[in-house]
Amino acid sequence: MFRRGLVGAIAALSTLVMVSCGSIERSAHAGPEVPLVSLDAGWTTVNDPVMGGRSTSTVTDSDGGLVFSGTISLENNGGFASARSPEDPDIGRRAAGVTSIRVRAVGDGKTYVVKVGAAGQSWSYIQRFRTEAGVQRTYELPVAAFQPVGMRLDPAPQAPATLDPSSISGVSVYILDKQQGPFAITITGIDAAS
Repeated sequence: MFRRGLVGAIAALSTLVMVSCGSIERSAHAGPEVPLVSLDAGWTTVNDPVMGGRSTSTVTDSDGGLVFSGTISLENNGGFASARSPEDPDIGRRAAGVTSIRVRAVGDGKTYVVKVGAAGQSWSYIQRFRTEAGVQRTYELPVAAFQPVGMRLDPAPQAPATLDPSSISGVSVYILDKQQGPFAITITGIDAAS
């Protein structure tokens, strides 16, 4: 009886961790993927120097995908860097009705944040995923697990509690959470799946 309760508690905890941090591998029974954003050109960086920090980052194209790399500094209350796709209203059309967003990437063992939002809204939605250093993985981010946030990634109680994928017009990848030092992630795809 105790063992069955312990197994159930471990299964529930595993599910909670997967929802809060995104699951690492997609299910073999998952639906088809639709490319959500192009990784070819137009991505830009916005880092904490806009608020007085000292972090740096770049986005570059490589044969393997989009490389987002730099150094996070905690000086002057800094500590974030982001790579942002161009705004594209067709993202929402491609994402309508999907149940997850999949990020294919080779990471560095650090935790990254995917942020999606609609142009003109004062809120957006985020979800974290922890990478495995030097390993190509697909990180499955369920739409239902995205959390609404304001412009400074603080809670946004005025936003709808659930992300509507058809409203997405831009995608960003952040590194924050006081992860000081160098970072690098090579993103080979950001797709929508049902």
